[in-house]
Amino acid sequence: MNPPEPLTLFRPPFRNYQFDAAYDEMFAAPGTPRAHYQALFQNLLELPPEELRKSQQAADLSFLHQGITFTVYGNDEGTERVFPNDLPPRIIPHHEWRKIENGLTQRIAALNLFLEDIYHHGRILADGIVPRELVYSCRHFRREMRGLTVPRGIYVSICGTDLVRLPDGSFAVLEDNLRVPSGVSYMLANARC
Repeated sequence: MNPPEPLTLFRPPFRNYQFDAAYDEMFAAPGTPRAHYQALFQNLLELPPEELRKSQQAADLSFLHQGITFTVYGNDEGTERVFPNDLPPRIIPHHEWRKIENGLTQRIAALNLFLEDIYHHGRILADGIVPRELVYSCRHFRREMRGLTVPRGIYVSICGTDLVRLPDGSFAVLEDNLRVPSGVSYMLANARC
């Protein structure tokens, strides 16, 4: 038998809050916020629900007017949708951020070294680590780039890496978007808000 949920979860904005097997950013257990979420949790409890709803509507309207949208193809209800944006911030403690930052820095360095090797020495291909046909058949491979030295060896000047939290709380990379990631515009707009 599960213990009863604390009363705070029955108060707005947590009235319909579902606690399940996925990693929960705010709560360590039902009604028990993580230490780094305590202040935000209290602020949300004190905020009138109507105020939160109005703020979310204002943010959505602002995104719509700025064109921060995406297209859903094959949907009869319309194609343009406002990019989803949660008002409460995702709080990442310093020790977790340091690990993420180090991992992403290492990852972008590896991607640049990979591209440098592909367009210059081709050791990764010659050693059979990556099959030649995988690279040469890729529509984004540019033969014109072979032997071209780029400033500071930076082939990837911007990268959109999609991160997710696993149920155990660790982070995993879904993909790296190296060709002008669309999310960059959303991130820049969000940083200005």
